[in-house]
Amino acid sequence: MDRHLVVVPHTHWDREWYQTHEQFRVRLVRLLDRLLNLLEGDPTFRHFMLDGQTIVLDDYLEVRPEARERVEKLVRDGRLMIGPWYVLPDEWLVSGEALIRNLRLGLRKAATFGGGMRIGYVPDQFGHVGQLPQIFRGFGFDGAALWRGVPAEIAQTCFRWEAADGSSVFTAYLPRGYGNAALLPLDPDALADRLMREIKHLEPFARISSLLLMNGSDHLEPQPGLPAALEAAAARLPGVTVEIGTLADYLVRAKRESAPDLPVHRGELRSGLRAPLLPGCASARAPQKQADFRNDRLLTRYLEPLASWLSAQGGEFDCGLLDLAWRIALENHPHDSICGCSVDRVHAQMESRFQRVEEIATAQLESVGRQLAAHVAAPTPPTGRLQGEVLVVWNPNAAGRAQVDTALELDIPREISARQTVPLHLRAANGRRIAARAMVESEGSVWGGTFPTSLALSVLPGFGREVLGYFVNDLATRVEGNRLIVSVRLGSTPQGELDVLSRKRELVAALSAPGIEEVAIEARRPPRVRLRFVDDFPGHGLRVYSVARGRSRAEERVLAERTALGGACIKNTFWQVEASAHGDVTLTRLTDGTVVRDALRLVSEGDRGDEYNFDPIRGVAAVERPHRARVRVLGGAVPEAALAIELWYRVPECLTPDRKTRTGKHVELPARLLVRLASGFDRVDVEVTLHNTAKDHRMRLHVRAPFVAQRFEVESAFEVAKRPIAPQPSDFGSPHPAEFPIGACPERAFATISDGTRALTVANRGTSEVEAVCEADGTTSLALTLLRAVGWLSQGSLGLRPGPAGPLFPTPEAQVLGPHRAEFALFSHSDGDPMRVARAHAFAYPPIAFVRSGGRPVTLADEARLVEIDDPEVVVSAIEPDPGGGPKVRIYEATGRARMVTVRWHGSAARTLVPVDLTGRPDTTQCTPTPDGAGAVVQLRPWQILTLAVR
Repeated sequence: MDRHLVVVPHTHWDREWYQTHEQFRVRLVRLLDRLLNLLEGDPTFRHFMLDGQTIVLDDYLEVRPEARERVEKLVRDGRLMIGPWYVLPDEWLVSGEALIRNLRLGLRKAATFGGGMRIGYVPDQFGHVGQLPQIFRGFGFDGAALWRGVPAEIAQTCFRWEAADGSSVFTAYLPRGYGNAALLPLDPDALADRLMREIKHLEPFARISSLLLMNGSDHLEPQPGLPAALEAAAARLPGVTVEIGTLADYLVRAKRESAPDLPVHRGELRSGLRAPLLPGCASARAPQKQADFRNDRLLTRYLEPLASWLSAQGGEFDCGLLDLAWRIALENHPHDSICGCSVDRVHAQMESRFQRVEEIATAQLESVGRQLAAHVAAPTPPTGRLQGEVLVVWNPNAAGRAQVDTALELDIPREISARQTVPLHLRAANGRRIAARAMVESEGSVWGGTFPTSLALSVLPGFGREVLGYFVNDLATRVEGNRLIVSVRLGSTPQGELDVLSRKRELVAALSAPGIEEVAIEARRPPRVRLRFVDDFPGHGLRVYSVARGRSRAEERVLAERTALGGACIKNTFWQVEASAHGDVTLTRLTDGTVVRDALRLVSEGDRGDEYNFDPIRGVAAVERPHRARVRVLGGAVPEAALAIELWYRVPECLTPDRKTRTGKHVELPARLLVRLASGFDRVDVEVTLHNTAKDHRMRLHVRAPFVAQRFEVESAFEVAKRPIAPQPSDFGSPHPAEFPIGACPERAFATISDGTRALTVANRGTSEVEAVCEADGTTSLALTLLRAVGWLSQGSLGLRPGPAGPLFPTPEAQVLGPHRAEFALFSHSDGDPMRVARAHAFAYPPIAFVRSGGRPVTLADEARLVEIDDPEVVVSAIEPDPGGGPKVRIYEATGRARMVTVRWHGSAARTLVPVDLTGRPDTTQCTPTPDGAGAVVQLRPWQILTLAVR
């Protein structure tokens, strides 16, 4: 068969990895300087691809702003291929929404240069989420190119990759990676030999005459003289033609030449047969995964929906700051960054970005929440007069029971100190009394002084609402003899409306009154109180409460008591949790009597791997039992109780120097399980804190189910995916794969195991790795990775990975010594329970509260909803503000069953909902207005992602 070679010159640009971003930027500037000169000076060097990401241009133009016009011309002329991504992300460790925002920003930036590639280029990601084809189609892409994750069933270079909803993209498989034609020799004879070798390597996968040669690799520069060398080499190869082309050129030819019955792969690409997946990245540097989860939750579940609602109410919101927060967040999403597989300096710099995103989003959320809460009607108490603060609570999930856990500044008696509980409860808008647990998190402060009136009058004009980082929330005066007493209540955030100018005029008048010689100022900052309570919440809506002093009866009493032999027990209507004096935990499901012994267990296993891969030490027992334990009861009765199970483990300090086993020297590793039950709440909450003192190990929490699991599912991007239980070494289809399969795998907010009738779900807040583990007694546990401590970016040959995955650089900070914290919630349910996702999300994305201040027109009330949706198995993944075209609501079907669903928008009077794709263009999804004209009825495919624009 004659062969046509499409040679694509490119560079694969890891923005940070074994060097920092700035160190790589020096190389990037040099590369692009030479590239621009080359493309402008040699018209035969027709194309160059900048790795499918536009951030490299941002990085370059920060140094060379004068080069922008040159870049734009090359992009417009089709010589320089950019986009579609902003950064090349890892797909498992960021949210589905982050993938959408990444592509959107990349395409938007590419458009400013003249246009970007409309191809799903994912060359080096460590496997691929199953819904990526649907996301690509949502942006109008019909082609993709990739390397890792392709299973044995796909044995050719072209196939259809199909998402869970049935949408698919024509996909070019790169069986020899994105650098199969890197560093081509420029001598015509040597080049001809090299091209023939590449043809022979690709022929076993080729079913068409065109072959794709990727001329580039990590941080490689273009090769001047390549066009002439290729022309000369092709003249020596009968039946072979060669062109310098683009991915788009190749895909056009490949589609035309391919048979109509291409093989189809549906769902995730998670095979390590021909290229390693490097799954240990899901647990390397675990605290950074948690930080990204928190920031994503801040942006997508809290800030964006409330900003959309506030804008619909006529309030002010700065979308520019939101865009900035997303841009900084995305800088941490490249696979070598969020995966935790770079040198220590890279991850130290990532910490700053995580903090910047949190600071921007938190500041905006405080402002947006305060403004929106001011529009909400306060509850009317039986006495007709409010006694305390008013809380407005936003629930970002489907309707249901959830727990609020928030910290607020509350006026309480001064004698209550930190760690003490405060006697208070809540009154709902309908008068219901709701028990709450309130504990002082940090004490308030009082300061003051006495000053001459002349000094006070001279400095008063310079003071506003904000004073030295605090806000004046209340001010009162009284006169005692020749002294004016001024009492000021300060707060970290503004509460209530305060007319500063009017109050200053009053103060000037009071200070100028006859006989007043001095002023005494007493400034008080209220303590910060951690408030926790449980209630039923409307879906994507509000609840309003007033804070009332004194205790209230809970719906039920939560029993808490010591047991014989030094143990303790807590119990509500649904669960009993008992801990022995040795720290063993027994869970009893009171509704059916099911007992699970050894239900929660911390396990430390030796790890001789690296940042990319966990590698177990064969024949060495794990540390599963503490050498010392102490059990205490916290709280009890109203409205919750907890067991504090303090554990001390003797753990091998590290690996032996030959890295073959764990050392005989042990260190003490302290940990605590805080297991909590709330009244009337069918959930067990578990908080794990530990201080890691050991190296070269993996620490996991095993949560045992009372059955042998037949199915294991994890939440992934816009779907719940099935994963294997106890995979076998040959499961990738070969006894000698590029990497052997393991059971530990990435997850988003929850994982479930089921025996076909019963199920156990464990939700998390940023713990990104889980495994279904077969226990010695035959039952199955969900093993959740708390940390994985390793000291190398990459090692050489490992037991589960035959070769290195990167440079063999030491990374001592990846041992993650020091404090760690993880939060989980477990609940049992029937297999197929329609509330599973909603209940898991109620923990992962809990409701948040704001203190209400007045002064705005009251337009909202208790139980107001922003979006109303009539099906808990359809998830609202985003409610986005869009100042240019109105808010957008994104939903997805979360069970794999087609359904009709009604969606209503209550944020403003304009309520027409129009299906659009991810670019904002009209979508063909069946959508009809509801009879009342207040919403839309849409027909969803199984697992369909749908965006509705509010007109």
